Amino acid sequence: MLKSVTYVLKENLSNLYRIYSISKYELLGDMRDSKFGIFWNFASPAIQVFTYWLVFGIAWGRNAVTYRGITVSYLPWLVVGFACWWYIRPCITEGCSAVFSKTNVITKMKFPVSVLPATVCLKELFNHWIMMIITIVTLMLCGYYPNWNWLWILYYMFCAFMLAEAIGLVLSVLTMLWRDVKKFITSIMRMLMYFSPILWTCEFKSHVPFHSLLNKLVKANPVYYIIQGYRDAVFYGRSVLNHPVITLYFWCLVLVIFIIGCALMYKFKKKFIDMI
Repeated sequence: MLKSVTYVLKENLSNLYRIYSISKYELLGDMRDSKFGIFWNFASPAIQVFTYWLVFGIAWGRNAVTYRGITVSYLPWLVVGFACWWYIRPCITEGCSAVFSKTNVITKMKFPVSVLPATVCLKELFNHWIMMIITIVTLMLCGYYPNWNWLWILYYMFCAFMLAEAIGLVLSVLTMLWRDVKKFITSIMRMLMYFSPILWTCEFKSHVPFHSLLNKLVKANPVYYIIQGYRDAVFYGRSVLNHPVITLYFWCLVLVIFIIGCALMYKFKKKFIDMI
């Protein structure tokens, strides 16, 4: 176990520039494929947020969300949560094919395969920063202005990166073993979106059967920790120090997933060519 973790960490840390170069190349490649380039990096998330706001905020009449005695208008509340999801979702879905999409490189040269999930996470981080620009502009238009507590967003951003990296390590190997993994994960991510506090608070009331158990299951979702952390930093003035138990749970879970990913990556490092 320790040997596999050391192998992956060493390979990633010694190839930081390569990770940056690959992610940059793929990002620029995506922009070249469209006529308007970076415009779509702004337009796509903005259109998505506007659509959800129309459906859930206007059509369903969700005007405000109250949490810990603080009421927040639905639009800024939605934008902050969606900003996290806009980063985590593609990191996980694209992380499935991180290795498989580079088979032409793996078969022609000796390549540090374990760095590929990190390239996906770094590439999507650029899109996340663009989404954060949209988020900050929206928040300021709604009357929320930056303060020192917002710096905790950087911590939760790191949490999102590490979670996506750990899951990417596992799924990239599993996809090489079974091609259907990506289709399965894509479907699961659609469901996970509605079981995370993105569009609604995911807090079941007492009239719902097994509401206590359901609330615990929702909070066991690591995405919940990140999304709620963003909102805590922006709206509720809470830091990571206010919830040490769930923070410990989150990092223990990420560590377990990362160790499993390292073990899989180390076990199959010489067999990827045979899996193609």
